[in-house]
Amino acid sequence: MADPFTLSAGGRNPSFEAAGRGRRLSGFNPPRNHVNRAIQAAGDTILSRARWLYENDGICGNAVDEWAATAVAEGVKLRPRVKGHKAKVSALLDLFWRWAEEADADGVSDFYGMQERIAREVFLAGECFVRIRHARPGEMATVPFQLQILPAEMLDLSYEGPPENPDHYIRMGIEFDARGRRVAYHFWRWNPNDYQPPHISALYERVRVPADQVIHVYESRQGGQIRGVPRVARVLVKTFGLEVYDDAELDRKKTAALFTAFLTGRGEPPFHSGNDDDDEEIAPTFEPGAIVDLGEDRDVKFSTPAEVGGSYEPFQYRNILKICAGLGMPYAIVSGDVTRGNFSNVRTAIIQFRRRVRQWQYNVLAYQLNRVVWRTFVDLAVISEAITLPGFDKPDSGWLYCDSLMPRMEMIDPLKDVQAEKEELRAGLKSRTMALAERGYDREDVDDEIAVEREEAKTRGIKFDIEHAKGETPTEPDEEAIAERIRDEGGYREAA
Repeated sequence: MADPFTLSAGGRNPSFEAAGRGRRLSGFNPPRNHVNRAIQAAGDTILSRARWLYENDGICGNAVDEWAATAVAEGVKLRPRVKGHKAKVSALLDLFWRWAEEADADGVSDFYGMQERIAREVFLAGECFVRIRHARPGEMATVPFQLQILPAEMLDLSYEGPPENPDHYIRMGIEFDARGRRVAYHFWRWNPNDYQPPHISALYERVRVPADQVIHVYESRQGGQIRGVPRVARVLVKTFGLEVYDDAELDRKKTAALFTAFLTGRGEPPFHSGNDDDDEEIAPTFEPGAIVDLGEDRDVKFSTPAEVGGSYEPFQYRNILKICAGLGMPYAIVSGDVTRGNFSNVRTAIIQFRRRVRQWQYNVLAYQLNRVVWRTFVDLAVISEAITLPGFDKPDSGWLYCDSLMPRMEMIDPLKDVQAEKEELRAGLKSRTMALAERGYDREDVDDEIAVEREEAKTRGIKFDIEHAKGETPTEPDEEAIAERIRDEGGYREAA
């Protein structure tokens, strides 16, 4: 007798309704391919369609740009995770800021501008490659290396080798060793979808680049995933369908706007080419306000174009909502429509969106990009003798580790948000270091600036509201003392 608890997988009476093959699920038979096989088979097509939507569809293009603006803004700042050595930390940061100006091998932007381009590319294409290019002596004024952004098309999804080392294997352009560790990337020398430079004999030549010279930034959603998937893949069909529908509605509205009067009768319609020898009939041209003669014994009839109806806007709204849900972004940010909803639910959506952005900032951008760039920078800075760092050779020195200071998120309700933050500080629920880091600042830098400003204000005899809050009596600046100090410094002050 068969075990009554043993049922065939996907049978007519399964233990899980989701595994059934009845009427409702008879056509629901998705493939069981691993994500790598799916990317290898369809990645090129999805990527080309995603790029087309970005350039031609307003909803998709705005979503990508808004994501990059929120995730990076003016740039994610890096700071070494070192205690003490304040002077050396300041010198290292000053060197990094000067290197950031010449970090881009293409000379398009600085390092923070590259972060923005990388964030946009990862959202749109699912991945982005950054090649570390070592500079020759004398090419750079700071640390001798630069970064070059390579799009996903530069790594062929169909390339499988064979590798030079028989113990290695190549999958989708990436070379792995026997333990599954990445050892090299096989890039096209030139973009296969672009014009090739003149006098090039090998148009489709590959270049093997060691893995320690490549930064691969992508979102890994499944275990073992080695290439990225465009974020718009899950809404690509609906976005394109909505674009086609919107164009059709626009054409219908244009046609309906052609208000025309027709002169009708029982005679022959006077449609002809204008040549007496030519009996070929031609159709009239419909224009707004035109009167079309349709024959003798005339009667006047006016066109009654069909209205689009009241379903257009609700249909658009619901479909854009689904697109926003697939992209993980609020409707108001993607569409720019802030009329639907009140302050509370819009604020809730923005908070949820920012939580998702923070997750991506720390788990993808900070770990995959900033961490590797900082390690490379510090290593080459010490090797090239651009700076000396005490205790650098010790494994626990901390010079090779960095914190990423994310750009501040604008307050939704500044007065209430600041008051709430003050209460958290008073209650010990957070430190000033945490509060300033959330705004994209470093606490030590802020303290140094405040100390310098207060000392200078004291010298000038200026008092601010922050001093009044401590119980001090507000006083006017000593104009005579300020004027005397300015004269001593060789300056001049005109009377108001």
